[in-house]
Amino acid sequence: MIKSETPVKRFMLPRFTYFGLLLFLIFFFIVAPFFSKGAHARLVLDLSLMSMLILSAYICSSNKKYLIVAITLAAPAILRMFFPGAEVDEITLIFNSAFFVFVIGILLHLLFTTTYITKDVIYAALSVYFLIGVLYGIVFTLLECFFPGSFALPHPIGDHTFYGAFGQDLIYFSFVTLTTSGYGDIVPLSQPAKFLSVLEAITGQIYLTVMIARLIGIHISQLRH
Repeated sequence: MIKSETPVKRFMLPRFTYFGLLLFLIFFFIVAPFFSKGAHARLVLDLSLMSMLILSAYICSSNKKYLIVAITLAAPAILRMFFPGAEVDEITLIFNSAFFVFVIGILLHLLFTTTYITKDVIYAALSVYFLIGVLYGIVFTLLECFFPGSFALPHPIGDHTFYGAFGQDLIYFSFVTLTTSGYGDIVPLSQPAKFLSVLEAITGQIYLTVMIARLIGIHISQLRH
């Protein structure tokens, strides 16, 4: 009698989809600070963000309902390109935060249901880590927009941005908090800001611990089979 094997679940999207997302996340994170000012800054950053949003939405394309939700949440970013303004920026950031929560959830579901490690799994795991940093950066920016003075910033939120109201200083603060570097040049002042900062640091540590354990477990299982 032949023993039946457990079906192997793999990522089914076309090759380089997850690598492309990771590439645009790195591009957005590294290149954005150099385009915070200038005539073409807005266009370059809008196009890079739109590419990141499109790839993120494409990850949801295997499920029609997921794809509809992703497109709906990403749509305001297109509106902002034609109708720039502080109010539109804030609305866009609210939708973007919901979008990234949704995409992170989709990627985590894929990561915790796959039973086979490929390069795409590694790229997706790294993308989630970057997306967590971007997501908290958006939340911190919204907090500062609606409750000014939540953070001690070296620059006013309206004078030093790279995505409308999306403060460049706060995306930097988000990744410093996520990696628990703690340079201390930007300080949360309000109670919600302090709580969210601690929550992000905890999120980063838990994610790395759980994901490393998950990937090692899958790898050991692959070696046994």
